[in-house]
Amino acid sequence: MTGNTWKSEQDRQSQELSQILQREITEFGKRLAAEGHQPMLNAVASALVSVTGSMLASVKDRRIRKELRRVMDRGLPQAIAAHEDRTGSVEVVFANRRLDA
Repeated sequence: MTGNTWKSEQDRQSQELSQILQREITEFGKRLAAEGHQPMLNAVASALVSVTGSMLASVKDRRIRKELRRVMDRGLPQAIAAHEDRTGSVEVVFANRRLDA
């Protein structure tokens, strides 16, 4: 697979997985709200950290795992910047205090 083909396939898979994850998170939040519970953004973040940790732990070669983590760390600011214009209302909980954003 050439570099461009590989990058195109990565981008395609990333976009599809992002849409699937966002849809599932949204549906989960709607279900919680229908059950009378407030969806919390920090619960989403904790779940994503857990899944990410599991995914990284599945990479047995520590050097490759470390590089994958670096790639993720470098990509996060770009991902945040790409979505900053989206507005919404979420509940964030920090150590026994609530912040409605």
